[in-house]
Amino acid sequence: MSQRLYKTILIEVKKELPNEGCGLISGLGNVCKTIWPTKNSEPTPYSFAIDPDEQDQVLEHMVLKEEAFMGIYHSHPYGIPVPSRDDVSYSHYPEHYYFIAAVGGGNEELRCYKIHNGKVKHIDILIE
Repeated sequence: MSQRLYKTILIEVKKELPNEGCGLISGLGNVCKTIWPTKNSEPTPYSFAIDPDEQDQVLEHMVLKEEAFMGIYHSHPYGIPVPSRDDVSYSHYPEHYYFIAAVGGGNEELRCYKIHNGKVKHIDILIE
């Protein structure tokens, strides 16, 4: 992931404070190339949801851009960037990456995970 993309995710989710921000990520191979900010259809500081119709539209745009759906990002406005119980429960894409941004506090950080069958694995983000 480029430094620019990393910073852009943090900027986008901060726009949604005090609520969680969210979106999708596409790319090629194992490299994240594009973020697709989406509207949090259930805006609160503790949860997010992406409207299925909006998600379908974004997935179509990814195909037109010839990039693959790689992951989902969202923020924890006042928490740490680790998956919550709900994040684990609602993870439906075991082959995709889950990015969580901590914003709204002193430290801003983005972390990445794979979540499958209730098991969470931290994935290092390589910044180019």
